[in-house]
Amino acid sequence: MSQSNRRRCLAGFLLAGLLLGACQTAPTPVPVPVTVLVPQTQPVTQVLVQTQIVNVPVTATPVPTPVKPKTLVICLGQEPSSLAWYKTDLVNGHVLQAIYGGGIDHRDYEYQPVYYKKLPSFGDQDAGQAAVTVKDGDTVFDGASGGVVTLTKGVNLAQVDGSVKVYDGSGSATAVQMWAQWTLVDGLMWQDGTPVTADDSVFTFQTDANPGLPSVDKSLISDTARYEALDAHTTRWTGIPGYTDNSFFLNVWQPLPEHVYGKLTPAEMQQDETVNRKPLAFGPFKVDEWVAGDHITLSKNPTYWRAGEGLPRLDQLIFRFVPDTNRLLAQLASGQCDVATHDTDFSTLLPLIRQFQAQKLMVPQIVAGPAYEHLDFDLKPSPSYSGFAARARNANGSLVFASREVRQAIADCLDRQAIIDQAAGGAALLQDAYVPPAHPLYGGDANTVHYPFDKKAGLALLAKNGWKDTNGDGILDNGQGQDFSFVLSTRSNALRQKTTQLIQAQLKANCMIDVKIDIYGSEFFQTTHDSVLQGFKYDVAEFTWPTGVEPPCDLYLTSQISSAANAWAGYNVIGYSNPKYDAACSAAISAPDAAQKKAQYAQAQQIFTTDLPSIVLFARAKIAVTRPNVTGVIVDPTQDSELWNVENFDISQ
Repeated sequence: MSQSNRRRCLAGFLLAGLLLGACQTAPTPVPVPVTVLVPQTQPVTQVLVQTQIVNVPVTATPVPTPVKPKTLVICLGQEPSSLAWYKTDLVNGHVLQAIYGGGIDHRDYEYQPVYYKKLPSFGDQDAGQAAVTVKDGDTVFDGASGGVVTLTKGVNLAQVDGSVKVYDGSGSATAVQMWAQWTLVDGLMWQDGTPVTADDSVFTFQTDANPGLPSVDKSLISDTARYEALDAHTTRWTGIPGYTDNSFFLNVWQPLPEHVYGKLTPAEMQQDETVNRKPLAFGPFKVDEWVAGDHITLSKNPTYWRAGEGLPRLDQLIFRFVPDTNRLLAQLASGQCDVATHDTDFSTLLPLIRQFQAQKLMVPQIVAGPAYEHLDFDLKPSPSYSGFAARARNANGSLVFASREVRQAIADCLDRQAIIDQAAGGAALLQDAYVPPAHPLYGGDANTVHYPFDKKAGLALLAKNGWKDTNGDGILDNGQGQDFSFVLSTRSNALRQKTTQLIQAQLKANCMIDVKIDIYGSEFFQTTHDSVLQGFKYDVAEFTWPTGVEPPCDLYLTSQISSAANAWAGYNVIGYSNPKYDAACSAAISAPDAAQKKAQYAQAQQIFTTDLPSIVLFARAKIAVTRPNVTGVIVDPTQDSELWNVENFDISQ
């Protein structure tokens, strides 16, 4: 109701009351002046005094406008299956960030503590390692098998100095044992007012370790000797003897409310409505409702430990489920959604998003994601494989892909930017090494060999190695009846299928190379001697590898070549081996000094991009989209959820 309508109603109500009074016994007449000046803009009512009408101004009592809560609508591409802590997928991860706040964020290729005072480190003496004595029958970590075993003769035991000793069966031996501890920040409190304690974290560890919760990854639990509370706020992790971990500072368990969940068995927790759909919060927001198939509503948590800073800035979060990407984009344009998270595949809609951006209807954020697409060459084909990589020979008699120049030629023949534009709709970033340029340990352009599209250079290198079109059929050959025709293998995926089709077309058009495509399912990554990748039964393969906090140079170490010795689970499925590369990568991984680490990583990247055992195509982009009036949303290349900063999200009304 408008303010003027409110005033009219009030004036009518007063008039009715005064007229009703005039019908009662009249009082003694009192002379009243008949002329009253009233501003024409004010509402008036007429009062009957004796027999004359007098205009009297009426002032309406102001009605306060209710404060509208600040509500942000986040549209998800699918509905979470659960909000239980052990359901670790992208979609429920967004909601859990709002409920718990995230214990340790993974931002800008580094880890940042959130509700811990700091990350443990050897230098600060809240982490360390010691030499311990182990005896026959003790549980230890075997460096050879990479698993937990009972100590017997032949077990490989890591030592404090970084060496490995093979146990001789003499009855006892020494091994390294690592430990680390974490302290919760002050003021953490569950939404019901109960303090969050170290015991809550130990309760999570015990619950995860219970066989009644089979859905939890128990690999770290099996590598743990003890996880205990030292006081109300401090927990301590101790690894089993022989186990070493470069990311030991992450070996901590998120607190769960023992005073509530402790009444349930792990099996009951998996079925409990509260655990799965309305978990107790200690982060910036708490769950109010979950309407299946439609939305989840969260409201500001008054017990949030940063409430004194005026956080969170929003009063309410609504997670709306919109599985259709086109409809989700339409709701963003119309204002029904304020934020769309990166788990929705916007790659094919990026041109349309750019149009909406020009109309000031939405703002995309595009960053390189923590994974890169690449082409691997089979440098060590299986003896039982008879494909192109195993039988085609260069002019000097070497296997075709054993020639660095042949691999470089294929890189020259590819227009990778065109692949990005056509396969990913521009939703990817060009990358030359296994480390993106934004990574703090990127070796720099001076230490990276770049391969811009240059088909003339590619054809020249191929000709130098004996590959020319000698019969005029439009396909290169080696003059001995062998066409340059290989199979490009990949796993079924929309982006990869488009990418491989473009590679196929480009190599034919640019450099007269014939490519056939084989598409596989999950068997593509099987760890057996008969598998495509791990068993070296392919010519060229296209797939994804991750980029982490540390550059993944270890993917290409000689020690990682897939073989029977590592149960066909080695990451090096190329068969690449270069002692200089191994030395630089290993030195970088173990270097205690930051400058030395960066220098060694740069050297490894220089060797890798020169040898080019694998062509890095591009980094898959992470794309999130917001309305222009939304602030605080920051898409990070390595943080899984853009809600890592949700307490600082804001929206102008």
